[in-house]
Amino acid sequence: MNRLFCGVDKNMSLHRKLRYIILSLAIPLVACMVAALGVFAYYASQYRGITRNVTISSSFNLDFKENIDLKMYHYSVSSRQQEELPVEDVDEAIAIARSLKATTSYKESRQALLHVLDYCENLKSRMYMLEQTEDYDSRQVQLENNIYVLTNLIRGKMLDYIYYEAGYLSKLGAEMMRSITAAMLCIGGVMFVVVVTVLQRSFSFSKGITQPVSRLCENVRKIGEGQFQVDAVEAYDYEIAGLDAGIRRMAERISLLLENVKREEMLHHKMELQLLQAQINPHFLYNTLDTIVWLVECGMNDEAVKMLGDLSVFFRTMLSKGEDIISLQEEVTHTRSYLDIQQVRYRDILDFEIVLPKELFGACLPKLTLQPLAENALYHGVKEKRGKSKIWIQCSREGDTVVIQVRDNGIGISAERLRELKEALNSRQRVGFGMSAVQERLRLCYGEPYGMSVCSEYGKGTCVEIRIPFLEKSTMQQDKAEKIEQKS
Repeated sequence: MNRLFCGVDKNMSLHRKLRYIILSLAIPLVACMVAALGVFAYYASQYRGITRNVTISSSFNLDFKENIDLKMYHYSVSSRQQEELPVEDVDEAIAIARSLKATTSYKESRQALLHVLDYCENLKSRMYMLEQTEDYDSRQVQLENNIYVLTNLIRGKMLDYIYYEAGYLSKLGAEMMRSITAAMLCIGGVMFVVVVTVLQRSFSFSKGITQPVSRLCENVRKIGEGQFQVDAVEAYDYEIAGLDAGIRRMAERISLLLENVKREEMLHHKMELQLLQAQINPHFLYNTLDTIVWLVECGMNDEAVKMLGDLSVFFRTMLSKGEDIISLQEEVTHTRSYLDIQQVRYRDILDFEIVLPKELFGACLPKLTLQPLAENALYHGVKEKRGKSKIWIQCSREGDTVVIQVRDNGIGISAERLRELKEALNSRQRVGFGMSAVQERLRLCYGEPYGMSVCSEYGKGTCVEIRIPFLEKSTMQQDKAEKIEQKS
């Protein structure tokens, strides 16, 4: 479509094409406006000049004759009111006539002003003649035959000037209206042609952009839905063509990356479970078996049988048929079997209590969430404190959130170590495999709002709190699968 763009090169950028359209409208518009303003300015100048001349001449003609006649009369009769000739008034009239002549262009008006100048010069000479005359009667005769006649002639010619200028003013108004009408029609015709041309170019330009962009949006939508095989978009703008090529290359790379991410995610998921299971200290198994042997040798067969049962439950719940999402009841059973075994070994220093309401039996969480925390509480809290200590595991519900607290009254954590521990957990650094693994798995399953927090006071104990959403097993497995798919 852009091939029809009035000969514009298809390799021209969109910015230059848009500027080309704007200039094709702006230049004729500005030219028409300048022409119209020129016409208006010309006639306004002419109209203003004539109006000014008419105003000045009317003001001059209003009192010139009466003023000169009165002053010359007082001078001729030797009145004290006028002791000198009013030559300055005549000079002022000459100056006015000359200024009017300088701004007057019409022949008749200029001829009238020439007569005014001649009459004014003649009036001055007649004034000097009257000044040389001493006889009263002669003065009166000169006043009547010369002065009054000349001032009357001056006034008459100035009236002629006003008449001619008024006529030219009326003629100028009619001519101005004709010129303005013609200019407006010309400007209207030019603007019509320009607007039609610009509209055609704009529609062609817009269509040449919107259609490829719409197809690009459709391709992006398909890519977002997982359809990475998209058709090329035909475009005659190199920006859009480059964008289309980039989108198709991006789709190909995303398709390859998704395959790699899916494979890596599966490997990571398997390795995560294997590492968590491999975390179980082999010494725990050895020590447990040694304790069972010792119980049998001492004739404490019932205690040995119970410990074997606890060990069986511990490993059975740890395996969980290969599933990594188990119920809270199963996780508590697993942790309880661990603490039962450890309580036989550390009966002098260890006591524990687990509270799990029935309404939370079906709540689900990642396997091996509580047991590593109970192990940390035993080895880093209870064993480090002299005397007997206790571990509490408290499960409760706050709305749609499950709150699990693993608390002990052991030795606690120093303030500096606690600060390092909190910073490490927030920044996902390794601070001991157990706590780091639990935190990472909780964030992986539930996101940033959920997870683990630690508070402690040295010498008084430590509390680790876990907050997770209340989800059934099937729902949680589906949510985790969706998160893995979204990440991939």
